Amino acid sequence: MRLVALLALFALAAACTPRATDCNVNVTRELEFAGATVALRAETQGPNCHQAIALYTIRDEAGDLIYAWTTPLQRGFGDVFAAEPDEHLQSFLERWAEPAVLTTASTPAWSELEVGQTTLDQLTYNDIRARELPMLCHYSGTSREACVFWEPAAGAAGHLFDRIAEETPE
Repeated sequence: MRLVALLALFALAAACTPRATDCNVNVTRELEFAGATVALRAETQGPNCHQAIALYTIRDEAGDLIYAWTTPLQRGFGDVFAAEPDEHLQSFLERWAEPAVLTTASTPAWSELEVGQTTLDQLTYNDIRARELPMLCHYSGTSREACVFWEPAAGAAGHLFDRIAEETPE
């Protein structure tokens, strides 16, 4: 009998324990990239924000995925999102869904890159830069951006280089 009472007490305590809400938040935007309208989605997914992932996707007009990027939310962007979803997370996703849209001509010269800033070799990097291809840069971590170029021959986006995020005053 004591066992039944103890189990009932545990069940009652579990029912009264506040449960963390999920961390499934997203922002979707359309933007012009590479001469077409694409759907950009910045989102978080997870049982809570401490365990969530940050996911960034771009789909073409047919809905086909042309670029995807992901990182653990807390590891990539810090403990600021460890709490439950709130307006701060929503405003971050709204800013994240507004990438800088440029061309590869705006990238630094090969000699100005730091070691590890790109995974490309010098010949490939210089070729992409000289061709002035469409490029967008999005947050990829605390004070970091990943810059992605559009390769028309492949019909896909590729990672060009990483840079320090350019903050704009609000």
